[in-house]
Amino acid sequence: MTGFNLRSLTLTTLIAVSGVEATKSKLNPPPQCPYRFAWENVQLSSRDISPFDAFLFGFNTSSKPSLKCKAFPGESSWPSAQTWAKFNKTLGGALIKTVPLAAACYPEWGEYYNPEECQRVRESWTNPRLHVEDPGSGMFPLYQGRSCLPDGGNCTLGGYASYSVAAANVKQIQLAVNFARNANLRLVVKNTGHDFNAKSVGAGALSVWTHKLNDIQFVEDYKCAHSGYRGPAFKLGSGVLTEQVYAAAEKYGVSVVGGECRTVGIAGGFIAGGGHSPLSSLLGMGADQVLSMEVVLPDGRFVTVNERSYPDLFWALRGAGGSTYGIVTSVTVRAYPRIPVSTLTFAYGTSPNVTADTFWESIRVYMKYFDRFATTGAYGYFFVFNIGPDQFLFIMTPFWANNMNSAQLISLVQPYLNDLANLGIEITPNITSYPSVFQAYQGAFPGPETVGTVDNHSGSRLFPKENFQDPRKLNDTLAAVRHAISNGGILVGYNIRSAPNAIANQNNAVNPAWRKARAFFILGATWPANATLAQIQQASKTLTTDWLAKWRAVSPGSGTYMSEADINEPNWQREFYGEYYPRLYSLKKKYDPNGVFYAPTAVGSEDWYVTGQKEWVPSQDGKLCRK
Repeated sequence: MTGFNLRSLTLTTLIAVSGVEATKSKLNPPPQCPYRFAWENVQLSSRDISPFDAFLFGFNTSSKPSLKCKAFPGESSWPSAQTWAKFNKTLGGALIKTVPLAAACYPEWGEYYNPEECQRVRESWTNPRLHVEDPGSGMFPLYQGRSCLPDGGNCTLGGYASYSVAAANVKQIQLAVNFARNANLRLVVKNTGHDFNAKSVGAGALSVWTHKLNDIQFVEDYKCAHSGYRGPAFKLGSGVLTEQVYAAAEKYGVSVVGGECRTVGIAGGFIAGGGHSPLSSLLGMGADQVLSMEVVLPDGRFVTVNERSYPDLFWALRGAGGSTYGIVTSVTVRAYPRIPVSTLTFAYGTSPNVTADTFWESIRVYMKYFDRFATTGAYGYFFVFNIGPDQFLFIMTPFWANNMNSAQLISLVQPYLNDLANLGIEITPNITSYPSVFQAYQGAFPGPETVGTVDNHSGSRLFPKENFQDPRKLNDTLAAVRHAISNGGILVGYNIRSAPNAIANQNNAVNPAWRKARAFFILGATWPANATLAQIQQASKTLTTDWLAKWRAVSPGSGTYMSEADINEPNWQREFYGEYYPRLYSLKKKYDPNGVFYAPTAVGSEDWYVTGQKEWVPSQDGKLCRK
């Protein structure tokens, strides 16, 4: 390609990735292994618990059998008001009794009814920040049970936890874990509540809310005995958001692998699930960057987890999902030299000159470039909409080129744009160059995403490289995608790879399908806002058994990303965890034999069920019981 040398760019990329030594030489700081945060040194000891309360709040490593079901409000096994009061006193007043955000809209909630507050909640309901700042609310209420929405209906707790611990130190988390284990309570963990499938809620649960644990420490020259890595790093509290870590990286002149959504918790479900990023095509997954973790285990102990300390957990906690093996209080992650980013945006659709067939041929053209684009470290984020019978719209928003200036980006994409022009689709792209990841992030993703709706549900699929290189597989893949979109689906597409990274630790539990993928596609099914349960069930069934079934058929042996997946995914153990699932299940039995932690589709969740389920629309508003 004129003006573009792939070998030269790859070399530049390698220099950027391995440029840590140059950064160290320039800064010349003393090497440092980060200490625990001050609040991580506030820990529970046996001396903190009276002998009379040890049966409730003490450490207990025995493997006594649990009752069939977790304790539930209104039943004799549920702790008394006096016990909850004692627990709150032991916590130092950190216990919050759940009041749904939308309770302000319902007179039956008495003192919480407030029309002005209700209006604020209504206006902010689809903004993720409203839910991030609340200890109990999740961002996707469909699987919570739709029990207290701001626009009518009834308002009950439904699938919300009964109580939350607003954790400000490790001791409070240990007390919560111990109390849940000893009192046979359902335990959930909420960081931000971003998971598509409502993993951070649960009826009758005690929730640990980690949002306040948002300290950030920059280490200019990381050096720890347990790791061979030397270079810049960040120690992040588990409440740190994507936008906060990108801003910190800008402040210190480095780059970090973070999410795309602004309010995703980096040390929560992002790293736990693997963590895809605009930088993944260049540097790998979020989980690949972890150097060390601090964790409260199911038995209440607080431990450091890294390559030498609990190496089996270090492997599992990086990619096997949250709410499974413990509660992470902080992570330490690699940082990289500051790099420029160039972005490109454009849109086109069907028209009198662009038929539906021509439109889908343009999608095929793009797919043929997936491997080349991702291999250069680029990332494509795009949408495909059905806007009417045989009418479609494509929006690139954005094509993100890591470590490239505008001239390099134009040279990279020009053959693709020429191919579109040959189809009669003339593109005049908007191109912007930025000096850093943070500034590109601010420009490319300026506003918060939309959450809180109950008129849609999504599933997803990872497509390997061969689906876009083999002509037959490419035809089959395109046909499967076209079928879904033509029948009303919405495509949120990522042209992405999990790049090999020699200085990262990629021996972890990230779904192996990520290592072969060149695309991650999310598929949305929608229904009217006033849809009946039967309509929601039918739309959900169609998504799983028709649209996504065709996607699975054209990509056998692949999988998907658990954090943005269909809750009804068949054979989810294989699709979310790949061949790692037997090992992960064994580790679950080793570290959590009594099932202190549970989340839908988490490792070991097949041993449990939630009562009162409705087909195709599972929810967390029932009692959690053993099978």
